Amino acid sequence: MARPKKSAFLDFRILAFAGIILLALIVIGIRLWWVQVRLYTHYRGKIQGSSEVTVRIPSVRGEIRDRNGVVLVTNRQSYEVDFYLPELVNGYRKQYGAPPMLDYLSKGADGMLRQRKEEDIVRIVDQTIIPRLDQLKVAEPYNSQRLRTHYRNNTLVPFIYREDLDFSTLSKFAEKDLGLPGVQVNARPVRKYVYNAMAAQILGYVGAPKDINKLPDVRDFNFYQPDVQGRTNIEYFLDDELRGKPGRRILKKDAKNRLEGEKEVIQPTPGANVFLTIDARIQYLVERTLRSVGRAACVVVDPNNGQILAMASVPSYDPNKFIPSISARDWAEIKDADADPLTNRAISAFAPGSTYKIAVSLAGLTRGLAKAQFTCTGGVTYGNTYMKCWIADKGGAHGTQTLTEAIKNSCNAYFYQYGNAAGIDAIDKVGNTLGLGQTSGIELSGEDPGLLPSPEWLRVNKNEKWSQGQTANTSIGQGYVLASPLQMAMIAATVANGGTVYQPSLIYKVQEADGSVVRRPEKIRGDLRKDNHLSKEDIELVRRGMWRVVNDPGGTGARAKIPGIVVAGKTGTAQFWR
Repeated sequence: MARPKKSAFLDFRILAFAGIILLALIVIGIRLWWVQVRLYTHYRGKIQGSSEVTVRIPSVRGEIRDRNGVVLVTNRQSYEVDFYLPELVNGYRKQYGAPPMLDYLSKGADGMLRQRKEEDIVRIVDQTIIPRLDQLKVAEPYNSQRLRTHYRNNTLVPFIYREDLDFSTLSKFAEKDLGLPGVQVNARPVRKYVYNAMAAQILGYVGAPKDINKLPDVRDFNFYQPDVQGRTNIEYFLDDELRGKPGRRILKKDAKNRLEGEKEVIQPTPGANVFLTIDARIQYLVERTLRSVGRAACVVVDPNNGQILAMASVPSYDPNKFIPSISARDWAEIKDADADPLTNRAISAFAPGSTYKIAVSLAGLTRGLAKAQFTCTGGVTYGNTYMKCWIADKGGAHGTQTLTEAIKNSCNAYFYQYGNAAGIDAIDKVGNTLGLGQTSGIELSGEDPGLLPSPEWLRVNKNEKWSQGQTANTSIGQGYVLASPLQMAMIAATVANGGTVYQPSLIYKVQEADGSVVRRPEKIRGDLRKDNHLSKEDIELVRRGMWRVVNDPGGTGARAKIPGIVVAGKTGTAQFWR
């Protein structure tokens, strides 16, 4: 009776063994496929080390244009002298024998320093390459430590000996046969920002990838010339669209390991062209005007769709200084904390001052204050604090006013009382609909959400209890409330269009290399009529007040009036009461 059990156990072991063998064969098969197919290009250069190498050609980034097709960012050809370091070492070995070696200390994974050896790439270059370049009168000093570091960490990437060659130097290289193993003059597309600093805070800039070894196609080539990557703003947010597809060059080598010509070239495919919503003419005029001020920001928006027609921040910077790489001097100048040109003031948060009275006006209308009148005697007392109106410093008072009159006069005393009648909860609710205290979703880096203070926020962050004085201060855009010029421009646009809160956008359309066009639809973030139950008449009341600011005698914005053009607005200057 025991025999059948033993036989069954034996059959099970045979099946299990067969299953293990089958699984191993499957794993080996997959690995063979991976090596033979996926890593074919990578190993081909090693197997045919004496005949050819494959070099990645960077893709050509698409252009960035304004809404009318005016080119803002394009590409130009930059010529550079590249050292293919493994080829230099192999060439030295073939011509002179064993290469010179270098002892150095390297920190291991355990943090301990260990003695290591490598080919002395600096001596190899100095002995075999530099003398020949001296003969051609094209040699220049180079950073030997940077060369050693590059050889130690990035042999896949050519070492750039000289970049952005001028025409005279390029001609010297072109008319001479270098006859040097591992030395090539290559053309590379680099960014050109056509109008220098104009719209720099929108366009952004590009830079080399931080870790080439993590790029997905790094094993497909013997030598890898990477694409630049968008670092900030439009260059960053639309990097995938702007970046094209790389090409490849297969270079032939002679018996002495010298690169002697091209066997095959597959040209890269350009990236998509991006059309922005901005109008270059408006952008130019805005920036020219702001530069006379010194430090300022401006946003011009189409109230009917949220498209940004111009956005400027001064001082600014010239992104061409980052091409092909920025000098230490230029970087120190740009990073100057005092000028702060990298900061886009249009999306940075500040105390909005009296411009915030527009949001407070809308909040009061949700509480039925359309016909509310309050009297300005020069100030209002809350607790032990007397909060003045700006007109009190001139010895005056505004008297009893309606909402539109208070907007026209920018009367602080009116809005102290109006804001408290509305309540901080209503102010915060309308502010939330308008996008305050949150990022807008615009395609830019570093947007500040600002701050929409509330009793809960004050308790958690300041350990204080909210008071009528806090509401009064918030109602005139002071205290803890913070908003960006972009946010305030979008509030004005919302009132202008009758209550629709659009998401601001800088992208008009994207045109692919094949000519197909993808347009970016407008996005609606909220609606004052639906979300806050405001009527058309309510919004028109605020719009009327903004019209009176510019067009009525005595309005605080009367100097902005332009004959023949209907202008409305709201002035604002932030101060802090004590």
